[in-house]
Amino acid sequence: MTRHGERISRFRHSLRREGLDAFLVAGEANVTYLTGFSGDSSYLLVDHDHAWLITDGRYTEQAAAEAPDTEVVRHTVSLVGSVADLVAASGARALGFAPAELSHATYGKLADALNGTPAIGREELVEPQRAVKDADEIERIRRATQAADAAWRTVVDQLEPGQTERDVANDLDYAMRREGARKGSFDACVAARQRSSLPHAQPTDAVIAPGDAVLFDWGAVRDLYCSDCTRVVFLAAPNARWREIYGVVRQAQARAIEAVRPGAALRDVDAAARNAIAEAGFGEQFSHGLGHGVGLRVHESPRINSRAEGTLAEGMVVTVEPGVYLPGWGGVRIEDLVVVRHDGPEVLTSAPKDMEAVILS
Repeated sequence: MTRHGERISRFRHSLRREGLDAFLVAGEANVTYLTGFSGDSSYLLVDHDHAWLITDGRYTEQAAAEAPDTEVVRHTVSLVGSVADLVAASGARALGFAPAELSHATYGKLADALNGTPAIGREELVEPQRAVKDADEIERIRRATQAADAAWRTVVDQLEPGQTERDVANDLDYAMRREGARKGSFDACVAARQRSSLPHAQPTDAVIAPGDAVLFDWGAVRDLYCSDCTRVVFLAAPNARWREIYGVVRQAQARAIEAVRPGAALRDVDAAARNAIAEAGFGEQFSHGLGHGVGLRVHESPRINSRAEGTLAEGMVVTVEPGVYLPGWGGVRIEDLVVVRHDGPEVLTSAPKDMEAVILS
């Protein structure tokens, strides 16, 4: 049995635990995780004995090659129609599904096509399974991180006043592809001066000036898996205020990374950074959660914030990204990818973050 076959087998245990005869897996990342199929326009229908990968004629050959542990079904009219036909043929008394993965319109069509067979909404069953990565997944994330880090170094080595944020972001996206990435995990963020106080600033035609602080947030997709990183660099020696805030964020991140271990409560890991920032007097300026899981998607379980339930488990890969943002002045965020290990956190990111290492002149 392949590793995807093993994943489908584990997923069947979830069905039995939930008392379900069959489950419709939607969402491209969920289907890819369970089957290995990397295309789109597909559903996976799993019962206790079968796994049907339903797709259209564009992908049937690819699906057969990538997902040998499934029965590939080519739909001829609609995806939901083929699902309903298979559910009827299987004799399932009800069909489970994750409401977050189906639009209201699609659910309506599915309910009609099922012709009386109940469709039962359940909490997401696949993403919790995805949260803990195996060795192959961690290696893919490592390679994505390496591609992103190498690309960033190339761009930063060429960074100079007169470039626009947009041009630098475009250079970074291209450099990641040159390093083997299929694409960016998301649109790269490059924000100079006071715009760095926007946690998710989009690049503009603002010109980077001598002495500016520039915030980068970027990631790569390689071998289907994502990376995510944030750094701030300085085009000249920063003043005392920048040094103070950078030092606060750097220390907060170090405390949080130290707290990353199996069994650690998610909210406690968040608190490790949040308390450090609050102690320095900037508690109101840390306006988001500490981090999130990364894998087939750049944002996935677990979510690490002050309200999060649950704990970390060995093999999870999470971001640790505290920040301090002063509107109209600027901001600092430092983000690394960290693997949860029993013998201590493993930081995958290699981009430098010590104060003197991020001063470019």
